[in-house]
Amino acid sequence: MKIEKISDTQIRITLNQEDLLDRNIKLTELAYGSKKAQNLFQDMMSKAYEDFGFEAQNVPLMIEAVPLSIDSIMIVVTKVSDPEQLEERLGLTGERPTHRTFKEQDRNFTFEEIEPVMPDYSAYLMYRFDNLDEISSLSHQIQHLFFGESRIYKYTDKYFLLISSNQNTNTDQNVLIGVLNEFGRRAYTSELNENFLLEHGTPIIKKNAIDVLAKYL
Repeated sequence: MKIEKISDTQIRITLNQEDLLDRNIKLTELAYGSKKAQNLFQDMMSKAYEDFGFEAQNVPLMIEAVPLSIDSIMIVVTKVSDPEQLEERLGLTGERPTHRTFKEQDRNFTFEEIEPVMPDYSAYLMYRFDNLDEISSLSHQIQHLFFGESRIYKYTDKYFLLISSNQNTNTDQNVLIGVLNEFGRRAYTSELNENFLLEHGTPIIKKNAIDVLAKYL
C-alpha cells in the first residue's frame, strides 16, 4: 500500500494485488462496501492520518478509484467542501463518469468503475437515466436476473435507480452490471449522495421498483 499526499484536502492511495490478497478482498467487494472493504478503508485512513495528519473523521469525502494495470488500482480521496462537487459526482452535469473500465477475464476479477469505499457505505448501486421509460425497459430485461431491493428518485430532470446487492445466486454479477450499463449511466454511490437524493430528490417508487415497472409498464 502506497499513500501520497497531494494537498491538505487530497491523498492518493495505490493498492496492488498483494494488498488485496493479504486481506482476502476481491475487487468486486469494493463495489459493495463489504465489511472487509470497510476495514481496508479505515486502515488506509488511519495510515494517512499517521503519515500526513490527513483527518477524515466527520468530513464529507469524495473517493475515485481508477485501475492502473492488471494488478494495481489508484484511489484518490478528496475532502469535499463545495456542494456543487456532489452534484457533479452524481452525474447531474450530463457528463459521463471519468472512471476507466478494465476487464481481465483470465484473472477472474473486474474493474467496473469501482465505487468508493466508506465506513458507512451504502450497499446500493446507483444508475442515472434520462427518463422513466429507460428504466422500464431495463426492468423487463433484469427482472429475472435480479432479486433484491430497488427504488427510484428524480432530481432535476434525471432519474436515479438504486439497487441493492443481488440475492439471485444464479446470476453472474458481471452480466447484471453489463445490462445495467447498456441502459443507464453508472453514478457515484455513497451514503453522502444517497442522503443527498433523499433530501433534495423526489421519490418516484420507494420499494421494489424493478418489479413494479416490469409488471405495470
